[in-house]
Amino acid sequence: MKNNVRVNQINPGWVLTEKEVERKKNHGLKHDWYKNLPNIYAPSGRILLPEEIASLATYWLSDESGPVSGQVIDLEQYPMIGRNISKDPLNLT
Repeated sequence: MKNNVRVNQINPGWVLTEKEVERKKNHGLKHDWYKNLPNIYAPSGRILLPEEIASLATYWLSDESGPVSGQVIDLEQYPMIGRNISKDPLNLT
């Protein structure tokens, strides 16, 4: 790596931020709408937390990832392309 510069990229998907919780509540969903997401949105049963993205960023900045450069990490569980909007049980789109 020239000049010891590493370049890596994080592509976060849907993140459970305070603003996202508020936005969905403003759309008429319950205050805990994110607790029972259908598999179409979150195959793992939940969406990403900001802390999880921060953990990955911390790793990229650490000496442990020193030899790693030019990598892209997609943190999206389920790509936007291909979602069946007509089967949107929570009207999340």
